Amino acid sequence: MKHLRFSTAGQVIDAFPNLRGQIPATNLELEPFAFIDSLLAQGDARQAMAFCAFVLPRRDAVQWLCGALRRQFQQPNGTDANLLGLVEEWLKKPVEAARRAALDAGMNDPNKGACAWAALAAGWSGGNLSPSTEQPVPPPQHLTGQAVNVGLTLLVAGLPLAKQRDKMEEFVGDAVALLRHGAS
Repeated sequence: MKHLRFSTAGQVIDAFPNLRGQIPATNLELEPFAFIDSLLAQGDARQAMAFCAFVLPRRDAVQWLCGALRRQFQQPNGTDANLLGLVEEWLKKPVEAARRAALDAGMNDPNKGACAWAALAAGWSGGNLSPSTEQPVPPPQHLTGQAVNVGLTLLVAGLPLAKQRDKMEEFVGDAVALLRHGAS
């Protein structure tokens, strides 16, 4: 089993205060796996998905969204194919030039669909947000998780209402597998 960065759900909320309005403030003493299980047991798949976007290490969270995108769009075309390709390039070789290319492409995409949010998630995972190298601006810690959550939400929103919860639970299962075993 992979080592988790956080011992309790409360530590995740403390590290990412923007989650306070999205995640119930109960059972925060639970370890992350038990907290995710409790959210799912309460029918809160949406909150469980949001929590997973932040509890995963940033690179794993981006991989999680990429995997969901690949399953949804097996043959993306046009801009989505380009965006997804840039993100996958960064996942294979997480260097600054690849991160910056994904960030720029995500920022410049006028549609801001799920693939653009994947590019933004990769772009906001670290490095310098400023075009200038003289005064680097690191991205805020929460941006990658937020972008991953938005990307997954957009994927789910395109489904019939009756299938949305099942898809969110499937996404959460994928995240838990990444948390337990790490990225492949």
